[in-house]
Amino acid sequence: MSASDRLTSSCEQLAAHPYDLLAGEFIRFRADKNDDVVAGIVRSVVAEGPHGCDVFRTGLDEETASTLRHLGMRRTLLGRRQASLGPLYEALDAFALLPTPDDVPWDSWVKGALFVARSMGGDLELIERRFNDLAGPLVDRAQVAFEAMNRVESLAQCHLVEVTTDHGVGLVETLVFRGKPTISFLGAPRQADRQIEFEPTTNIAQLAASLADAFDASGKLVAGPIGQDQIAASSFGQTASGSYIPVAGCLSFVVDEAVGSFTVFVAELIDHSEGEELAARANETDDQFAASDGLRLILLSPQPSFDDDYEVMIDVHDFSDFVQTALLEPTSI
Repeated sequence: MSASDRLTSSCEQLAAHPYDLLAGEFIRFRADKNDDVVAGIVRSVVAEGPHGCDVFRTGLDEETASTLRHLGMRRTLLGRRQASLGPLYEALDAFALLPTPDDVPWDSWVKGALFVARSMGGDLELIERRFNDLAGPLVDRAQVAFEAMNRVESLAQCHLVEVTTDHGVGLVETLVFRGKPTISFLGAPRQADRQIEFEPTTNIAQLAASLADAFDASGKLVAGPIGQDQIAASSFGQTASGSYIPVAGCLSFVVDEAVGSFTVFVAELIDHSEGEELAARANETDDQFAASDGLRLILLSPQPSFDDDYEVMIDVHDFSDFVQTALLEPTSI
């Protein structure tokens, strides 16, 4: 079989092994059967050398690029969990094979992989040489990422926050809203990026994980990946001030049930005196359910249905016991 045929086969094999939604879970992280398969594909492509990598990336589409990106993210977390450089090298190889610079999570997962590798004694100069050998059209942008590591002193600077739950070490990718030029011509001033902070004093990652586990254990509900979020002020009445409720940290996930789905928000409040009031106001709004222990707030909010032939609305009050039980568990950080 020629190199071209091998690379075409690798693209086809990658297309046959897409990750599902739960592969994007980095708090309740679990092994996925695709991990070893996709990592094997990456190794076989890398073995073809720089030219083979270029041929391979031209055969990638949006879905297969997403599969590679997921492997890179998952291997980054695995490397941190196992304190092993091997998965981190695989992560960076996967990122290096992505088709365009816009496909690569430079400021979060790439820098995160480099930070963790460096903390374990990895040589970033050698890693950069290997990455550049494989990266083809990504080299110029990669140089910016590697140079930036001179100023990175914490994982939080990579827009990643490490958390620990009974599932082990996890990572929360913090939200960043990129600024845009204020006027359209070249050289215009640029609005500052806005990063949503995640600095809770309690372990709300454990609270969210426990709640998601309880929903899954019911046998009737399926909880999706947990990620950082914000709680709209409108959830607590149309007259609430501001766009979002001020919180020290907020996580959310979607729960699917046979008759619909709802979003679960788990937050630590900045003003501890507002918890009970906010919960009461949320319970008066749009068929929601909320509860608070003062410091922490959990909100269940049904997602709208856009199916004109399906009028059943999920009643989130049916799951109030899950919320109350979760809030009884201590979640010290």
